[in-house]
Amino acid sequence: MNGTFLEQKNKFNRKYSAKDKFKSFIPVHFELDKEFSIKNSKGEPNEEYYKWQFFYALVNAGLYSKDYLGCEIHLPKGNKNSIPIKLDGAIFDDKDWFEKYKRFWNERKQDDLDWLRKNLVGVIEFKKEDSKDIETVFNQQLKAYMKESEADFCIGYLYDTERLYIFQNKNGKILRYDESYNQKAEKSATKDLSLHLTDPYYNIPSFEELINQVNKPLELNRTNRSIDDLGKISGVHSTQLNDAMSNILRTMDKVSMVDQNGYELLIQILALKIFDEKRNEKNNREKLKFYITNEEANYSNLNDKRIEPFLKRIQQLFDDAQSTYYTILKEQKINLRNNAHVKVLVKTVKQFQDFSFVKSHKTDLYQLIFYRFASAFSKEQKGQFVTPLPLIDFLVEIVNPRNGETVIDPTAGIADFLSVSYVNSNSKLDDNNIYGVDNDEQMIMLAQLNMLLNGDGNAKLYHIPDKGSITHKITIINEPVELIPDLHNKGNWDNWRDDTKLMKFDVVLTNPPFGEDRKWEPKTLEEKKLAELYELWHIARAGNWIDLGLVFLENAYRILKENGRLGIVLSNSIASIDRWEKARKWLIAKMRIVALFDLPANVFADTGVNTTLIIAYKPKPRELKRLKEQNYEVFIKDIQKVGYEVKTKKRVKYFEPIYKIDEETFEVVQDEEGRPVLDEEFTQTIKEFREWAFTQEETLKDLFLKEK
Repeated sequence: MNGTFLEQKNKFNRKYSAKDKFKSFIPVHFELDKEFSIKNSKGEPNEEYYKWQFFYALVNAGLYSKDYLGCEIHLPKGNKNSIPIKLDGAIFDDKDWFEKYKRFWNERKQDDLDWLRKNLVGVIEFKKEDSKDIETVFNQQLKAYMKESEADFCIGYLYDTERLYIFQNKNGKILRYDESYNQKAEKSATKDLSLHLTDPYYNIPSFEELINQVNKPLELNRTNRSIDDLGKISGVHSTQLNDAMSNILRTMDKVSMVDQNGYELLIQILALKIFDEKRNEKNNREKLKFYITNEEANYSNLNDKRIEPFLKRIQQLFDDAQSTYYTILKEQKINLRNNAHVKVLVKTVKQFQDFSFVKSHKTDLYQLIFYRFASAFSKEQKGQFVTPLPLIDFLVEIVNPRNGETVIDPTAGIADFLSVSYVNSNSKLDDNNIYGVDNDEQMIMLAQLNMLLNGDGNAKLYHIPDKGSITHKITIINEPVELIPDLHNKGNWDNWRDDTKLMKFDVVLTNPPFGEDRKWEPKTLEEKKLAELYELWHIARAGNWIDLGLVFLENAYRILKENGRLGIVLSNSIASIDRWEKARKWLIAKMRIVALFDLPANVFADTGVNTTLIIAYKPKPRELKRLKEQNYEVFIKDIQKVGYEVKTKKRVKYFEPIYKIDEETFEVVQDEEGRPVLDEEFTQTIKEFREWAFTQEETLKDLFLKEK
């Protein structure tokens, strides 16, 4: 392999952008070494330029050998006097194709034509129209050309001025190759194929992958598979994923298990799926066990012998996984003698057995874990705690958790900040150093699943009912301990009469509940004593209530180490209105404010809330005094474009991507990898923040710029 498609495309541009001619290196109809003009009369690249750019990158990246490729391939249409169909490019699965092709056109033997159609596994159409009418080109040209193939599977490429669209002809249905673009799955018409979105170059399947698709048996043998044999769940709006979850939830509804028991059952089944894949990833000899054969799935009842091998396999998988994933699996919720449980188990295994969770992009699993799953079991108001992934990525990139550091989210939810911190560190963070607390047991279960998927399963996640991390802290021996009002009033939390020592963290990342509609208004003497644990209750409350965001802000400050840093999402009112001026003064007296990022309304599933991201670190008092005397700078940015909008489908709120549109062509902008570009300001803001941080004090540079 000589680099990626992108690297070879760029190499072609360097070699030929100043040249006018290109000599072919694959057959062009009957000709070899045919020379083409690759510039128009103005000296600009023409369609031939992009055609040979594509072939060059395809071959030189090692994706396809030139032996299987042809250009300007003619296939007869209608009677012998009709003009033949001309394929701009063709991929065959046999090196002998050129001999068969020449012989057909010389001798007109129908056997050769049948052979060519049976062995035609790829069709390529080139245009230089800057995607002006992709729908027409697909519908009237590429689609017809792909139908010339009589192979069981055929790939179709439409390459228009470096914009790539990939299609597949599977079982007689021509759809996008990336299933996530097919908005109505196999029922998708042309208008449902998301033709405004390009395919990234790295989605181009290799020749080996293409042949595997062509030769895929109608009935899979799932008894001897590894993780490499599984497909990826691709795309934020993957129809595979949504259909699978809908089918599972429908089955659960039929057996009356859309409840806490069903929730715990499903969590354990998905944990087994993740364990099975991760075990195989480490030891390929240990074949996947998370599958069900057609014969097993056709069982009539639990006394049917056909289901026995499946139940034994799942029980063995549970036994193997229990010690590794003890937190989730310590008590077996999957009752293999319960008909309802087995129905849910069979349906879940059947829906997910051919797709890899471990190989799939984190965005897709994020959607699986929350929107299509938790929404069915959780109260609707839980949606207020959902943090969109682009925002999580942004905050993690700014705060920069890194190797050897301890990270906590005191309102963990499904551990999105924690899992993204781990993933973005390229696994350099030790998930033994990752902590999360939440007062919702269901959220902690999902958090555990999330960290199993994205980490090593060693993150320390605590379910603490009622007030959660407001009243409980983590000790240095990793045990939660409850604060004592008589000892710990006004933030004096390190005052213990025994040898208790509270854990202090390098990084706090959190999106706590905030705003006046979620205010904390103590009703009893006991509750008031709990509120008095916080200094801000004494100096900054509004009458008899306080914004919970302020409570979690103080909590974050107090659990940070010296020079520990904070990224927190709060109501914009905390950072701006007069009511919370004393709280702002308190924060400035305690921490070095690094950045303030204002976000537009409707960023969260809870619509209409204006939010501010506060970034800060906790210097020594003497150092903070010096910085304030020097009138330190704060990076401030009003972010307007976040790359998504909140939508609701089937009562489930989700984040719909918004893509950047080219103002001249009105097409979706793509990056150099061919991916559609989101219309967001996070990426540029990260760059600007880092440039700014480079001009600041040494401590800030070290904390926010040092490599992971």
